[in-house]
Amino acid sequence: MSSLKGVPIIVFALVAGALANNSFNIIRDCKQYNGAIDYNGPVSYFPTANLQHVRRTDRSKVFKFAVLGPMDGHLRFGRSQFPYDSNVIEIVLGGWRNTKSAGRRQYRTAGNRATNNVLVEVQTPNLLSPFHPLMFVLEVFNEGRVEVRIDGQPQPFLSFQDSSRIPANYMAFNRWERELIYFYDCPF
Repeated sequence: MSSLKGVPIIVFALVAGALANNSFNIIRDCKQYNGAIDYNGPVSYFPTANLQHVRRTDRSKVFKFAVLGPMDGHLRFGRSQFPYDSNVIEIVLGGWRNTKSAGRRQYRTAGNRATNNVLVEVQTPNLLSPFHPLMFVLEVFNEGRVEVRIDGQPQPFLSFQDSSRIPANYMAFNRWERELIYFYDCPF
């Protein structure tokens, strides 16, 4: 039990160190996404092919984005612009009252009912802030691995394998209970 006491401190130290590197100057060249709709609302997906600042490798696509808000940032990506009656990947950042983050495969019916299959869930206390945007790097590998790290950190804090290998052709943001501002298509 004593070994678990240091975990929140390590995560907090990583987040605090990342905040020092995540100023408003970094996000000034990003696109801003206001008015993210409620979790179960009709989400508008945009094509990632139209984004200017996506790193593409032989093995993956890499996106840089930031979240400003108290908790519950949600990013979804999938194969099509209208992914109803199909699967998408959902990344939850600072969920459960800003205590943990998760990667899930989500199936949403044409009637907008969602079923979530949790692929990974990790403790991330106080990850998001309503005062400072936090910059993230999302890497989606062709073979299905998905990694999320805080910009400037060498290791992902969220990593999982998607056996369906859902590509990040289209992306969307939404929220749970609180207003959030997203910054996306950020330069590297």
